[in-house]
Amino acid sequence: MGDGAWYCIRCGASLQAEHRFCWRCGAERWEPEHPALPASPRRRAEADLGLLPWIYAGGAVFFLILLTQELAHFVSPAGRAQLLGEMSQEGIVSSARPSVLLLYGILVFGLGIAAAALHGAAFYGLRWRRRWGWLSATVVASFWSLILVGIPVLMRLASRPVRESFGID
Repeated sequence: MGDGAWYCIRCGASLQAEHRFCWRCGAERWEPEHPALPASPRRRAEADLGLLPWIYAGGAVFFLILLTQELAHFVSPAGRAQLLGEMSQEGIVSSARPSVLLLYGILVFGLGIAAAALHGAAFYGLRWRRRWGWLSATVVASFWSLILVGIPVLMRLASRPVRESFGID
């Protein structure tokens, strides 16, 4: 085959390079796979995700809006005064309030940015069919299920009959 000659695998008739089928017997021309070229990967079936990626995009936008509101509250003198006032009502000593305020800011903004980033990664990863997108979406869904499932479970555990059966209250 290196010399450019092609022959039918069924009847042996000489074929030209542009022939896809044998002119004599009609058999399809066979060509060996080129060893330097990898075999084409099998195509995966793609599930229809519908609006699912867009729900994650909405979550990213939600957290970005929430972060903007918190930042405005945290940066403004009136907002900081309100936070410091709430700390004094909770009994936090005045010398610890600046540290608690800083810790509060780091915690709120760190978690908010992480949540927005995970939602955004889930959106883009699901749209581009990337594994990391599926992983991000799964992590976000796990956290949401903890909140949505955890609240009813906590409410049930905190109910009077359950508390009384455990000797609490």
